[in-house]
Amino acid sequence: MGMARNTTRGTGLGEANDGFSLIELMVVAALAAVLVGIAIPVTDSFIRTARADSSVSAATNAIDMAHDRAVSERRNYVLTFTPPNRILLGRQEINAAGVVISTTQVEQFILEGGQTFLKFTGIPDTPDLFGATSATTFSGTAPFMFTSDGSLVDSNGDVVNGSIFFGIPGQPLTQRAVTIFGVTGLTHNWKWRGAQWME
Repeated sequence: MGMARNTTRGTGLGEANDGFSLIELMVVAALAAVLVGIAIPVTDSFIRTARADSSVSAATNAIDMAHDRAVSERRNYVLTFTPPNRILLGRQEINAAGVVISTTQVEQFILEGGQTFLKFTGIPDTPDLFGATSATTFSGTAPFMFTSDGSLVDSNGDVVNGSIFFGIPGQPLTQRAVTIFGVTGLTHNWKWRGAQWME
């Protein structure tokens, strides 16, 4: 003899109901609106920061390439900063007598994301204190070049230090800088945090 199965469903309060109530849907919609409201400013700030940091990477890559090629090829490599956003890398060509006869452009770097060579008024010099009188400040006379020993010199052959400042016009928190220590050719990257510079 088989056993009969109970096929009726209970309707008590302890039983689960299918679907969502209107109140539950309204709570979820309100939470989603709050999260979107928070995410938009954070995303905008993140994008500005990423664009500002990309300019530092481009400048550091250009400087490092000039330094490394000067040492490896035992030739002078000239760095030229052309407003609003171009870094040119050139190799000095010499004749048999060792006299410079021309400069050949070998590489070009472009700052992206609206970044330009820019020094915001009111923002102090970096902690390296190499100068902040303009967006590209060097202690000597242009052109500035790396030599075969890795040092950065000016047109007179004197070792120079320099600072290059970047930013998106109208957005001081995008202020970034790269400083070059002339004796070794080493660089420091700096970010403006609203009250101070940080590496």
